[in-house]
Amino acid sequence: MCETTKNRSVPVPMGLRMPCRDQEYIYPKYCCLMLILFKPWRLVFDLKQTTQSWTESFETFRRTCNKKIIAILNNMQILHECKDSWDDHFANRRL
Repeated sequence: MCETTKNRSVPVPMGLRMPCRDQEYIYPKYCCLMLILFKPWRLVFDLKQTTQSWTESFETFRRTCNKKIIAILNNMQILHECKDSWDDHFANRRL
């Protein structure tokens, strides 16, 4: 059967909030998670070399991945920024 847009599904991560890329202390965790989600892999060695950090591996991947993945990564960041603005807005209203 041919896949159509009606047959597609969207993964929804459960649990703690996904890390965002604009917090320096969380950035390596963000890199690791984005590689797991978007880079095809079977073994950890497919995600990064033993001599690489998660950040280095992700930066290499980001330079070589297609524009669709870049757009998804950017949209994920925009969602974080919107949520942060929403939280700030309502925190200030309660004061």
